[in-house]
Amino acid sequence: MAQSLIRNKVGEKTYNIYVPADDANAKSFADAVLEGTYEVLAKSSTAGSDAVTEAEDVTIFYEEDATKKRGYLRFLAKSSSDEEAILSALVGKTYNGIKADKVVIISMRTVTF
Repeated sequence: MAQSLIRNKVGEKTYNIYVPADDANAKSFADAVLEGTYEVLAKSSTAGSDAVTEAEDVTIFYEEDATKKRGYLRFLAKSSSDEEAILSALVGKTYNGIKADKVVIISMRTVTF
């Protein structure tokens, strides 16, 4: 589906309006309805696809040995990732100022989107 962004300037304020139309239809809409000045920006391309994708929804606990500071991290990993690959990639790195000396996977489940 085509989508266009209309930047409408009324006085000192600028409004962004997304409309489900190509740039020609969005321009005719803006001509007929909008007050002030505007510009129409059409979406030229999209990344990705509508294909179903799987990933691993991972929640980890990590702790720094020296300070005993702890933290949690949640992320989406590639569906081909296993527990060993995730643990080896995270151990020794610093997240939010805490070095991950100890990493424990709390949950790991496959999600589809």
